[in-house]
Amino acid sequence: MIDYYYEFPEGTKLFDQPTRYAIQRGYHPEFSTQYQRTLHGQCYQHASRMWLENANGAVLVRIHGRDVHEKIHTKELTWIKLQARELEV
Repeated sequence: MIDYYYEFPEGTKLFDQPTRYAIQRGYHPEFSTQYQRTLHGQCYQHASRMWLENANGAVLVRIHGRDVHEKIHTKELTWIKLQARELEV
């Protein structure tokens, strides 16, 4: 299981709906469709922050256009998880 959480700037719309937080469940580049890779790539470019969560825990992987790799406590993701809109793929 690899889940990506995205935080978008205020006013961002995904599929014509205002979206501040989103999740792409079970995404893995090696085992995904072209559509899933494209969706992840677009979210990666436009997100102000992005987290990855898997069996090893949660990691902040991108912040304001910079790639980072900072392990965080999963409790930090709780609010984002509650608000995240699932990206159907």
